[in-house]
Amino acid sequence: MKLLLDTHVLLWAVLEPHKLNQGLREALESPDTQLLISAASTWEIATKWRLGKLPGASEVVENFQRVIDGLGAIECPILSSESLLAGSWNVPHRDPFDRILAAQAAVRDLTLATTDGAFHQFEGVRLFGG
Repeated sequence: MKLLLDTHVLLWAVLEPHKLNQGLREALESPDTQLLISAASTWEIATKWRLGKLPGASEVVENFQRVIDGLGAIECPILSSESLLAGSWNVPHRDPFDRILAAQAAVRDLTLATTDGAFHQFEGVRLFGG
């Protein structure tokens, strides 16, 4: 399975693994699961950390490559086709980071690891974790 991690799942996996439910934790730890981290998540974490909304995220911001290597994850850059879908999706959800994550999952045929029920608005996006 290929899992694209929602930003909060990434943060929990690194900083607060006890917040992950058992099924999600097992999926993240499985050698059969390929983990992907979106550039949108790193942008969101760095932005919120800079603004003081995620003071505990300094480890992720300052040591990003070490963090994703520790998870066995790979980076997932944002493609223009994903940006176009995210921007044109006719759903009420306004969070640009969530819209990109949903679009990346849809375009790349990935499963989005999240506990955020708002992602159900995005047609064609497979969800895992909540």
